[in-house]
Amino acid sequence: MVASGLPKATEHALPDPQPQDKRAWRAWADGQQRARALPDRKQHAQVLVAEVTQLAKQLNAQIVGLYSPIGAEVETRDLANALIVQGVQLAYPRVRPNGEAMDFVLADGPAALQPRPRSRLMEPVGPALLPTQLDCLVIPAQAVRPDGKRLGRGGGYFDRFLPHLRPDAVTIAVCPAACVVAWQPLEPHDQSLQLVCTESGLAVLG
Repeated sequence: MVASGLPKATEHALPDPQPQDKRAWRAWADGQQRARALPDRKQHAQVLVAEVTQLAKQLNAQIVGLYSPIGAEVETRDLANALIVQGVQLAYPRVRPNGEAMDFVLADGPAALQPRPRSRLMEPVGPALLPTQLDCLVIPAQAVRPDGKRLGRGGGYFDRFLPHLRPDAVTIAVCPAACVVAWQPLEPHDQSLQLVCTESGLAVLG
């Protein structure tokens, strides 16, 4: 198993007072991420490099999906460079013109991304991949439950994309350890991820 030897994700204590809905949970989680000092964020980014490059080798991954960070999300630039050195192809998300779904598109790292009009998003240019072409997907998370359910920014793009991956594709949430927490309420469309990378390293969800 890919996750062999990895620890189980440790649940962080619930905040007090506890947020009552997803919007409040997102605000809380965003505050947790923004409160981290820049050196701590950089250290998390380096842990992400070490863990994902090693995992990509174990998987013999040919295509890894990454993200271009927004706000205080963990930076992926160094990870992209390290994977390119390993001979791994990179893919980044792009929202379709109608705004209803998201695709992943090959790109030669973050420098190849272009700003989406009237948006903070940086997106790739070119033909979309089939979801089944991705071997591994590294996904930003506002928070993630120990059972794997991810809390995103509310657009629903990853929730709609994830069910189309191959069953053996590996999914990794990226968030601080403080955001590995039993957020609620859950909804039927909320998708589960397999692993989480915090500043402490990779851990198994579920």
